[in-house]
Amino acid sequence: MCAYVEITSFLGEQAVKAGNDQLEIFLIPSWGSNLISMVEKKTGIELLRVPNDREEFWNTPVLYGTPILFPPNRIDGGMFTFNNEKYQFDINEPDKNNHIHGFVHTRKWELRKAEIVDGKVIIETEFYSAIHDDVKRQFPHDFCINMSYTLDGNTLQKKATIKNFDKKPFPWGFGFHTTFFFPEDSSLFSLTASKRWKLNERFLPTGVLEEIEYVDKLQKGMSLKNLPLDDAFLSSVGETGKNEAVITHPVEGIEIVYKVDENFKHWVVYNKDGQHQFVCPEPYTWVTNAPNLELPTSLTGLQVLEPGEEKVVKTEIKILVKEL
Repeated sequence: MCAYVEITSFLGEQAVKAGNDQLEIFLIPSWGSNLISMVEKKTGIELLRVPNDREEFWNTPVLYGTPILFPPNRIDGGMFTFNNEKYQFDINEPDKNNHIHGFVHTRKWELRKAEIVDGKVIIETEFYSAIHDDVKRQFPHDFCINMSYTLDGNTLQKKATIKNFDKKPFPWGFGFHTTFFFPEDSSLFSLTASKRWKLNERFLPTGVLEEIEYVDKLQKGMSLKNLPLDDAFLSSVGETGKNEAVITHPVEGIEIVYKVDENFKHWVVYNKDGQHQFVCPEPYTWVTNAPNLELPTSLTGLQVLEPGEEKVVKTEIKILVKEL
């Protein structure tokens, strides 16, 4: 297996290009450490939704590649209280009066490593809150997120390490807004979900979990054509032992298995209106608006990082190609 890695450019931005006999990826550190492209080499298929130019990306940066969300999804009014301290995040979804998707997916990350070890490509990037005044204004803590990407054969492993350098504990949630190419006329989608969070008109959980009317189809694989989704699901990992989304492209003979660890208790699935050839299976460690929900943290997924502590969360994307 011939692995390679090099510093190059992508849409005019410095990028890391890496690959092997099966996959080729591009990662842009300055665009939120976004792994913006993943091509399956045998078929030549681009697996992610890739912008055509810089302007298109910046119009909706969360809908291309693999945006990192810290914290993920919406906070009601951008406000919550933790340990008697009030937090106020910027309102960047003004029509619904919410903060959405956190601080790191549109800011520059530092590239720390891009090398080949034992035939595997390893790329590392880091984000430090201390050098971003606008982040510290909203979330007054010193923290670091280290992202490690390992490309090994047909599998991309992603490991995020969140570190608390502060003297105070802080609440945290983490997720990915991974945006896959998904032609609705032919592709299928499945998810290991057991229940769905009932949302209000501002897409915030009401605190009620409801049955999924198409749960059998969802767990086995279903078409999403003309099915608009911006839904929050509770993972069924405790019941099935699996925590994954699967995208199948039968025409090309490609299956994408997106596995996440037990920290990711929730998934949001977004596809606009089921007519735009993309789907976003978004694994979250906490559910939307978790700090404001009067529910056990064992359910919402809200976790606390103590001073000097770090937490590791892991995901992987495996690409299977079948003979047609």
